[in-house]
Amino acid sequence: MSSGMRPRLEPVFRAREKILIKPMIEFLSDAPVGPERFDLPGATVWIEGHVKGRDIESVAREATRQTRDSLASWLDRLDGHFRLVVQFDDHGFAAVDPVRSYPLVWAATETGAAVSHYGPAMEARQGLSPADFDGDMLAAVALSGFTIGDATLYRGVTQLGPGSYLWVDETGPSVGRYYRWEPWRPPTEHDAGSLIDELSALHRRLIEDLIEGVGGRPILVPISAGLDSRFVASGLKEAGYDNVQCVSYGISGNRDAEIGQTIAARLGFPWSFVPYSNAVLARIFGDPDYRRYMAYSDSLTGMHFPQEYRMLSHLRRQGALPEDAVVVNGQSGDFIAGNHIPESLFDPTGTLEQRLDRIVQALIEKHFKHWRSLRTPDRMAAIDRLLRRSIASLNVWPVDPGRDHGVYEYVEYQDRQSKYVVNGQRVYEYFGLAWRLPLWERAYLNFWETAPLAAKKGETLYKTVLERDNWGGVWRDVPVNPARIRPAWIRPLRFAAKVLHGPHGRERWHRSEKRYFDYWMTPTCNYAAWPYHKVARDRRGHYSPSGWHIESYLNDKGANWDGSVSA
Repeated sequence: MSSGMRPRLEPVFRAREKILIKPMIEFLSDAPVGPERFDLPGATVWIEGHVKGRDIESVAREATRQTRDSLASWLDRLDGHFRLVVQFDDHGFAAVDPVRSYPLVWAATETGAAVSHYGPAMEARQGLSPADFDGDMLAAVALSGFTIGDATLYRGVTQLGPGSYLWVDETGPSVGRYYRWEPWRPPTEHDAGSLIDELSALHRRLIEDLIEGVGGRPILVPISAGLDSRFVASGLKEAGYDNVQCVSYGISGNRDAEIGQTIAARLGFPWSFVPYSNAVLARIFGDPDYRRYMAYSDSLTGMHFPQEYRMLSHLRRQGALPEDAVVVNGQSGDFIAGNHIPESLFDPTGTLEQRLDRIVQALIEKHFKHWRSLRTPDRMAAIDRLLRRSIASLNVWPVDPGRDHGVYEYVEYQDRQSKYVVNGQRVYEYFGLAWRLPLWERAYLNFWETAPLAAKKGETLYKTVLERDNWGGVWRDVPVNPARIRPAWIRPLRFAAKVLHGPHGRERWHRSEKRYFDYWMTPTCNYAAWPYHKVARDRRGHYSPSGWHIESYLNDKGANWDGSVSA
């Protein structure tokens, strides 16, 4: 393994030696929405997204001039979030951006490769059935909600991971990587003051680029009590951009909504609230249109993001969602700025094997926990093996143990962040809306890639800059993520139950709370697809509503909740 410096990126997959007659990429475009098609001289291009300082058609035309030798460096110069597929007469290629914010999956075919952003189209094209499942990935999804690495649920179908591309010519398909985020790299040698100034200037640039890119269109900010959506809204105010609408959602009286309203009022932006209830969400989760959204979100790598469909559908029915609106949420500043680094990695010591063990166990404890009864020794050993294989494929190991956290961050970035969190952008596309992710821009990734560990711990640097700059006056006296139990009627019941559980210990109480009270306390009502009695009587030990959505996803695919397949 290398020392942690950025390697020369070579192709990571090559097909078996075979000469194809008229090799081609077959783009499967049967989704409800999808890339724009350009029929250009010598090539057809499908492209979706945005590239800084460029219009999509000019990028499409430039794509037709790329060769196998020029492709990686050209892709590396595209600064934005996108996916594209290009078919020439005798070859073709496909690519995703450095975050995989617009997913693509592919499979080898008799004439080259089939590529799609729509899982159901790939299943139909390849005639996939439960017999084609990758058992390891079913087990990973059952516990976490997503696959590991570039694998999908099916053998023979692979995603294009962050910063990668597929090339197809007469020798068959091959995959290369033009960009890789490497947060294990040696830290920047700057004093704390210069880092603060550098991040502050970068924040201003992100907002300026956002404003330039939306071209005067209305911006919709789903705002909460956290840091990241507040950063977006206050940055727009600081820059003098007033065509902004803020929205919060959830059960009545939730603190995210109340503080979101306070922030919007102080910034002078209009704010609206979309109420959620278990009754309303139960109807939505059962609606055929919601099922179509779920299918559109499916890139065969995990469950969909359920939270914002209700918010957008409500705004549209109310006539409060402009057709040209650009949605800008705060994903995923807390992750990039270091808030997900586990405590065990702040003072790493020991042998290489002990350091690897610490990283793998931290990943398992954080992500592979949605059903307590599935955390058996055999299953967890299998997950351990898959994670070690994924880490080994990076072909790096930090010389400095103080950069071990970067390996942990990369694995979360390629798996949970890109496949679940960032995949939440699908709901905006489904409603025909454009979106932006300023906190996933290349410049921001590059800054945090080499930030010192001390600057990342507890988001220290991020918070320091936000509070010092105090954009819009919303950073020093407006609470961040305060706790509050809602609805109010459940408080005395919960308190009494907690007292009764006192002699049995904290772990017993938390299990009971999740089983009997979480259903009502979850602000976005994500349990609502299932009746309360079903959730309360279940003994499998769900960690959150996600476990139930994972079960539903697997059932729809023809698998059982535990990742097994019935004969």
